[in-house]
Amino acid sequence: MNLRNLVNITGIFSYVLARIGCLALFLMMGLTVVDVFKRHVFNTPILGSFEITRYLIVILIFAFIGHAQAQKAHVNVDIFVNTFPKKAQAVIDLFNYTVALFLMVLVTWKGFEKALESMATGDKPMNLPVPEYPFVFFLALGCGIMCIELVRDVLRIIFKKLREESSL
Repeated sequence: MNLRNLVNITGIFSYVLARIGCLALFLMMGLTVVDVFKRHVFNTPILGSFEITRYLIVILIFAFIGHAQAQKAHVNVDIFVNTFPKKAQAVIDLFNYTVALFLMVLVTWKGFEKALESMATGDKPMNLPVPEYPFVFFLALGCGIMCIELVRDVLRIIFKKLREESSL
């Protein structure tokens, strides 16, 4: 398997995860509407709705993080950077992607460790009999996809620079 196939598979996987994030958002909105309705009309809120919403937020955020990087949809403040020469912009992008990659690798690693710990201890919220570890694994998965997207971006900048230098 070469790098191009890995990038294509990751792109498909991040797209599927983004669709899962859409479903999580829809479920979260529906849960909130029903919870508010039941609370105000029948004075009986949905037990565990806060915890369910918390889990759905984890799915929502970490399902989209890799896809957003692939689409370059993350917030990017480039007022000053756009005035720099293209070479300086590439160096700044390379630095930013490398630092982000380092941080995402740490989050992935620690998230995976926390998921294993949570699975071993059986962590679950008081109001809901649902274990926490699948959602922490999902966090690690989303960050892992983000790492692959960042590696792709770093390699894209490096190979583009090498192609430019070899054509001179």
